[in-house]
Amino acid sequence: MPVERLPILFCLFLALAAPAARGAHQPVWASLVVKLEIVRHDGAMELASAVPLGGDYLVTNCHAVRKARSIRIFDGKSRKPAELLNGDSYRDLCYLAAPDLAAPPAPMANEAELRVGMAVYAAGFTNGVFAMQPGRIVGLHACPCANGKVIQTSAPFDRGASGGGLFDQRGHLLGILTFRAPAGGDYHFALPTGWLKVGSETDPDPERNDQSFWQQRGGNRAYFLTACALGAQRSWQALNALATEWTGHEGNNPEAWMALGRARLGLGNHEAAATAFKRVLSLDADHEVAVWELQKLEFDLDRNLLTP
Repeated sequence: MPVERLPILFCLFLALAAPAARGAHQPVWASLVVKLEIVRHDGAMELASAVPLGGDYLVTNCHAVRKARSIRIFDGKSRKPAELLNGDSYRDLCYLAAPDLAAPPAPMANEAELRVGMAVYAAGFTNGVFAMQPGRIVGLHACPCANGKVIQTSAPFDRGASGGGLFDQRGHLLGILTFRAPAGGDYHFALPTGWLKVGSETDPDPERNDQSFWQQRGGNRAYFLTACALGAQRSWQALNALATEWTGHEGNNPEAWMALGRARLGLGNHEAAATAFKRVLSLDADHEVAVWELQKLEFDLDRNLLTP
């Protein structure tokens, strides 16, 4: 069945403007994401997730549907063919159409509500099975690829959940689950919903292998990506060197000072770590992770003073 190619920005406007139909009621979490079954040109099958944008339209990660020969949507009841419409490989957001899907749009949260420490849920089809994992926002990272902050969360997700959603406690969409550090832990990342408004007007070529911003290496890699990788590996000396350079270039970035504080903490330099965490709070007084790290340092200091 041919898909009517409405302008993607118009479709996104309808989705973003739609009011949350659930109100104060408990959201039906499994209805907020769908499963993707992707067959590659070499015959290999991959699983991923997608978030409905209203009607027949969905968003997922470009890396999930790259080199796809066919894509099917499974909404828990039936399987429907899907077509890749367009997207932005660098920002890793691609848009699909599935005729007759008629899914309600995921209600969107206000980006201004995002804050470090906020309770969140990662919802997607990990290994093909729906999973909803709780966690908190542990970092909000500026990216040179667009306005809006890449969300770092402790809510875990794994293979198959890419393209799923990060939601607040009301079931409102905060971001699109995209990548994680191989070491896991607090290093899981989602793309902000604000990037959905940047949708590319050019048709993507599924055969292209354009790298997204988070797959970049060397000088093209954003500071926060390298810092998070070093933190996940507990490479404190290397993180200390990188964070020192980062704070020199972006002195008003609280996450740069968080990285420096974590590195100093890992190296056992507690006084210098506390100085870095206090700098974070001077830039973002609501940064709950910095508050928590300072409280732990103060507790350890008090305990050491009481120890004979």
